[in-house]
Amino acid sequence: MTTEALAGLAAAGGAALVGAMATDAWQTARTRFLQLLGRDGRGDAVEHQLETQADVVERTAEGGREMARAAFLPGWQLQLADFLQQHPEAEQEFRQVIEQVRSELPETYQRQTEAHFEVRAGRDAYTSAHDMTVTHHHGDRSSP
Repeated sequence: MTTEALAGLAAAGGAALVGAMATDAWQTARTRFLQLLGRDGRGDAVEHQLETQADVVERTAEGGREMARAAFLPGWQLQLADFLQQHPEAEQEFRQVIEQVRSELPETYQRQTEAHFEVRAGRDAYTSAHDMTVTHHHGDRSSP
């Protein structure tokens, strides 16, 4: 998996995970992501982190929940990218978890946002957003 694809998949996973906090989809998200991330013997630490952050989102007033979720998103993206680097064989299962969690999210979180970006970077470039699908094209694209 390319670095760009890995970053995009980790962003999608992170968005699904934190988007599920304080929703009816939380138990599914918690269980499925814990099954994945617990493979490295870190299950207890990951479970504690999930529960602590979900509790913060739950206790936050309705208007501030998106800000709380946004604060937790970068950390999950990094952890999920690290997991995917260490376990490339889990990619398909990871995608299935994302789809399952997304299907259980409230309709407002299920909306897909499509955007076209042209990124030119000398070293690394990462883009993330809530509920975003990333498609990476190789080669010259003269028009979006």
